[in-house]
Amino acid sequence: MSLSELGAPRDPATRAFLRDVVHDATRWEAPRITTVKQAKGGKKKRMLGVFPASFNPPTKAHEALVRAAQKVVPLDECLLLLDLKAMDKEVVGASWEDRLVMLLILFGEESACSVGVCNRGLFLEKIAAVHHAYPKDTEIHFIVGHDTMVRILDRKYYGDRDMNLRSLFSKSRFLVANRGANDEKSLLTLFAHEENRPFAARVTALTLTPAAASVSSSEARRRLAMGESVRGLVSPAVAEFCRQQGFYDRQRD
Repeated sequence: MSLSELGAPRDPATRAFLRDVVHDATRWEAPRITTVKQAKGGKKKRMLGVFPASFNPPTKAHEALVRAAQKVVPLDECLLLLDLKAMDKEVVGASWEDRLVMLLILFGEESACSVGVCNRGLFLEKIAAVHHAYPKDTEIHFIVGHDTMVRILDRKYYGDRDMNLRSLFSKSRFLVANRGANDEKSLLTLFAHEENRPFAARVTALTLTPAAASVSSSEARRRLAMGESVRGLVSPAVAEFCRQQGFYDRQRD
């Protein structure tokens, strides 16, 4: 099976193909992206939104971030990127291939959205992976939540923080959404700090509704494990798939 021959997301052959994609991705030595669903028009577009996350499961907040980014920036394409090595994320719950299935359920019919996997957790390595897969003049706009932005700025992830962040922000921009109590004012405060101020011009705030900003994958997993309603947290189609597969049944957060 090739990428262009993918069947319906729930098709067992599609899931087997996605499992092989993930297996191959974990063996790459260099930063790489494999696209399992490509936006209409191929990879020739210049304005690329890149949304890396663990999608365990993909939630209404993930959907809201994509919509908000598309409204604020004239993106030619939005790449939903399953992060196989997300920072500080333990691998629990759904398998990688099931997370891809859920992304295809949500975004498989959207012409402006692609779905792929990346084998690197650091954002500079993600940029290298994007540049390998897309034209060199592609403008990268990372789509993240406030909590992720805080981790990106954290010194513990860098040997030379300032050098790495100067490189990161010179090669990409960030669209940052409010999460929980951390709103646009919190973002402004974060980048008012002297050590962060040089990068503020490369950051744009995304505003989610309070309901969307409070949604988390961990809460969705907890409710699914308890057999509780996840209405408002995940789409009905994703909720149905989760319950059919049962991969959150015994998980307790």
